[in-house]
Amino acid sequence: MDAAELHARLAAIAGGIEDDVPLAALTTLGVGGPAKRLVAPRTQAELGAVVELLEAHSERFLVLGGGSNLLFSDRGFSGTVIATTALRAWSVETAEVTAECGVPLQHLLSDAAVAATGALDFLVGIPGTIGGATVMNAGIRGASMSDVVASVTVLVHGGGREILDGDSCGFRYRGSALADAGRTVLETTLRLTGRRFDRDSLSAVRRATQPVGKRTAGCVFRNPPGMAAGELIEVAGLKGARVGDAIVSEIHGNFIENQGHATSDEIRSLIDIVRRKVYKGFRVLLELEIEVVAG
Repeated sequence: MDAAELHARLAAIAGGIEDDVPLAALTTLGVGGPAKRLVAPRTQAELGAVVELLEAHSERFLVLGGGSNLLFSDRGFSGTVIATTALRAWSVETAEVTAECGVPLQHLLSDAAVAATGALDFLVGIPGTIGGATVMNAGIRGASMSDVVASVTVLVHGGGREILDGDSCGFRYRGSALADAGRTVLETTLRLTGRRFDRDSLSAVRRATQPVGKRTAGCVFRNPPGMAAGELIEVAGLKGARVGDAIVSEIHGNFIENQGHATSDEIRSLIDIVRRKVYKGFRVLLELEIEVVAG
């Protein structure tokens, strides 16, 4: 199948399709060249059909939610980006909420019934969507998605669906077996029972200790066991270090800010500088929490 035929078949499945879409406009970091094509399925069925078509023809693809936690190449992405922006439905039962993969976390937290429970308030201020947060086991110190996930509906090869309970997702610190296997999340059901969180207190702490409102991809590095990556970076004297318009945040060492027109190459160079200096000083090799997407 040539590119023109694939384009036509994707358009027939999901309606609008765009070519050469700048990824910088679709990420919280504001970095990235053009995607070969972008398609935005309107339903879960369309998402499944798009993935099935791309897999059948060995076409490279990436499912994009809120664009946080991602660093695209300056050269762009040579495959198809599947945007989940249209998949934003959710429903609340007595003790659970089920949300489609494209629901922004902060939209879900604005639901009065969800807010009344306080069970998901630990997610306040975290960018991204339910789908991405599920796959990456998003959260804060002491609380993660794995604590509240009741079940996850994912695509299986051939366009089918499978429902996994939380214990079957292989959750770990800022990751999961879903990520390892490249599973596409359709929707997640979260429990609204259990521990309550103080949203106002968490919001105040976030504003005081993180570069809220700046262009970042969230925490760049995973916390090593028993340590905090941001503290290691600060003690290493790296706050304020910069390459071009990419700078290690003065507020929190585990954030890199795009202070203007930073490129992916500049950010990756700064990441390498941080990793080398932290390793030299502490013999700790920092692992990335953000996903670096090759062109």
